[in-house]
Amino acid sequence: MPGARRTQAQRRAETSQALIDATIETIVEKGYAHVTVKEVCRRAGVSHGGLFGRFPTLFDLIAAAAEEVGRRQRESFVAKMTELPDRSDVIAVLALWRDTARDPVNTVWLELTVAARTDAALKQRLEVVRLEYAAALVSGGVKMPAARGLSAEQVLALGSIVLFCFDGDALNTRAFPQPELDTVRLEVLSTMVGQYLETHRGEE
Repeated sequence: MPGARRTQAQRRAETSQALIDATIETIVEKGYAHVTVKEVCRRAGVSHGGLFGRFPTLFDLIAAAAEEVGRRQRESFVAKMTELPDRSDVIAVLALWRDTARDPVNTVWLELTVAARTDAALKQRLEVVRLEYAAALVSGGVKMPAARGLSAEQVLALGSIVLFCFDGDALNTRAFPQPELDTVRLEVLSTMVGQYLETHRGEE
């Protein structure tokens, strides 16, 4: 209804989302080291009190941003996957996966993953997001024609290898782009994955 007043719960949810979006934008544009209360509040148009009224600490806000990135990545990948004309086309699936990893929002996950190496608390929070992503990976992977004949364990192993490959690609491409190698790299990886799939199809 036009002009209807928002409830307090709606206003709180919108403010929380604005803070999460501002955190994501800061990491994408400036890097994890520049995520400060002042910068996030400026971008979100929220007071310091407004931030701490919704998130006990800046760390909790960053963890919420990581969860949001994980959700966006999962939903984006699944949505684009359903649009593929042929989901048994390995190279098309890999190209989609690569492009998803190169999406600027994935920069947040990459930077937080690096930071988690020496931050036990952050590592613990990110582990939850990783497990959710892994579950989605297995659930979606076992239904794909290209993965026919693979067990859930094999889908997870293969999927995680591809994921790590493309996360590394995204990290290096942003700093040292080599677009002239994009096609051949995808062809090489597609051949490797295709050979693995063919080998295990033969075990059925």
